[in-house]
Amino acid sequence: MIASRVHAIVAAGLENPELIARWKQEPESLRAYGVDPAEFDLDAIWKFAGLSAKVKHNGLRFDLPLTFRFLSVNGLEIEVFGAYAAHKARAGTRYAPIIEGRIVELVDFLRDWLDFDKREHALLWDLIRHETALAQLRKRTPSLKRSHLPHIVGDVILHEMTCDPRIVGKLLREKSFEPDVVERDLVHLCYWNPGDPEEIFILELDELGYHLLSLVDGKRSMADFKRISKKLIDALKELASVGVISLG
Repeated sequence: MIASRVHAIVAAGLENPELIARWKQEPESLRAYGVDPAEFDLDAIWKFAGLSAKVKHNGLRFDLPLTFRFLSVNGLEIEVFGAYAAHKARAGTRYAPIIEGRIVELVDFLRDWLDFDKREHALLWDLIRHETALAQLRKRTPSLKRSHLPHIVGDVILHEMTCDPRIVGKLLREKSFEPDVVERDLVHLCYWNPGDPEEIFILELDELGYHLLSLVDGKRSMADFKRISKKLIDALKELASVGVISLG
């Protein structure tokens, strides 16, 4: 093989990982570039492209330390970042210039790319949303305006999880991690910043409280909730007793 052609193909693949994926599906297409596919290690280039994309996201480790550890111990780093690099190349877009934007973009990609029937993928989805919620609330200054209607006190982010990500985080801090020991069950979590970014709370809610809290928008009155169901009033009062909402 002519070295200049090999270098050109490697450079093209690293610049656009979608090409590598295409060549892996149709290796004979490499012959059009004067390259014998049998002598070309596409897997190695794919891994290098994934590694390159991961390095570009090292700045996210401060906010997502457990997510990156999960990717590492489960051998998902190259698979995830290789696919992500290919996705960005296919879309023709660059990575966001700031950390917050890169986190949002990565979460948006994983929402569509992950296979939630795979245990490791589902756990990864819970964990990255958990760490993202905490990071976002730490950087927000919640509005503390008063209202005569039921409203959120501070700022909340709601997530329905397939496990308790706090337990996953605890297990990841140990020397070894076994995904199979994580108990799987629906968990409804409310991440709450009542006004101080140094004081973030995580509330575990029942299904009613979780969906009710999503309806508290400062526009519906107590009468509106009562018309839906009188049981909602007691649930609202319970949330108010915790402090996460004010009944106005």
